Amino acid sequence: MSVIRPVILSGGSGTRLWPLSTRARPKQFADLIPGGPSLFQATISRLAGVPGTAPPIVVTGADHLGLVRAEAATSGVEPMVVIVEPMGRNTAPAVAAAALLADSEDVLVILPSDHLIGDTGAFQDGVGTAVGHALSGSIVAFGITPTRAETGYGYIETGDSVGDGWQVARFKEKPAVEEAGEMMSDGRHLWNSGMFVAMAGALIDEMAATCPAILEGVRGAVPTSTEGLAVLGPSFATVEAISFDHAVMERTGRAVVIPLDVGWDDIGSYQALMGLTAKDGEGNAVSGTVILENVTGSFIHATTRTVAVAGMSDVIVVEAADGVLVVSLSEAQRVKDLAERAQKQG
Repeated sequence: MSVIRPVILSGGSGTRLWPLSTRARPKQFADLIPGGPSLFQATISRLAGVPGTAPPIVVTGADHLGLVRAEAATSGVEPMVVIVEPMGRNTAPAVAAAALLADSEDVLVILPSDHLIGDTGAFQDGVGTAVGHALSGSIVAFGITPTRAETGYGYIETGDSVGDGWQVARFKEKPAVEEAGEMMSDGRHLWNSGMFVAMAGALIDEMAATCPAILEGVRGAVPTSTEGLAVLGPSFATVEAISFDHAVMERTGRAVVIPLDVGWDDIGSYQALMGLTAKDGEGNAVSGTVILENVTGSFIHATTRTVAVAGMSDVIVVEAADGVLVVSLSEAQRVKDLAERAQKQG
């Protein structure tokens, strides 16, 4: 009998939100939204209590195993197994490892641990719809209706209708702004949320057809005994680093996309985080001990000490234990590069 098995992908370096998010504590574990649970805690709890849902599989790196265990304990959700990658190889190998350790009849709900879902009930309804398609052998992607000409997301072009979804006509990675504007308004494109639903056996069969070297490389790294912890062997380093989208979804004939309207955001930038944070009367998103004078439309975050800002507009000022960031909102895409330079400088 099939069960719903969440697969929580908890890798990544989180450099776009440095210094709140760091390699040691990436954004899914960081205190991004004051007063709320971490993104990891929210993700691992998202399907808890839904009938037919079994304990999740978590895939993470060795550096974050302690954080995963602590956050899972805080959430009260005990994983079936935590898969530990000796090094990150992107999402296709991670999904392969989860599928190999699950029962072939399990319906896997593949969830990045660093996404925000505003409406949990609607999300659970969407999973129920996707499970129906998955039980018929489809590999389901969740699509988000575009609200802006976003160049940082991938897009899915819809094809023929399949019940309450569509066959996937094509995937399009991070378009230029003009093309993004056209896809936002043509009614045929959805943002690719990076969340997928499929039976474990169907995933293994499809990976054997679309990326057999990856599947067999991961199979060779999976331990024969787990008991709640599966540390992948050193041969995992030889597996190609590639996303599940590129390795499987762009090559399969089983892809179906269903729309999801749940208040989704992957919080991939400070602009996105600012949009989710309450504002003061001057349009500032403020957290921590902050003193402002003549400041408008800015994101100001203080973690360990008082931050004072005066005479500025449309800026990001973030103080954290690992560094201080000051950048204009219009230049927020530079945060990743600045984080990498800070990492190199120690």
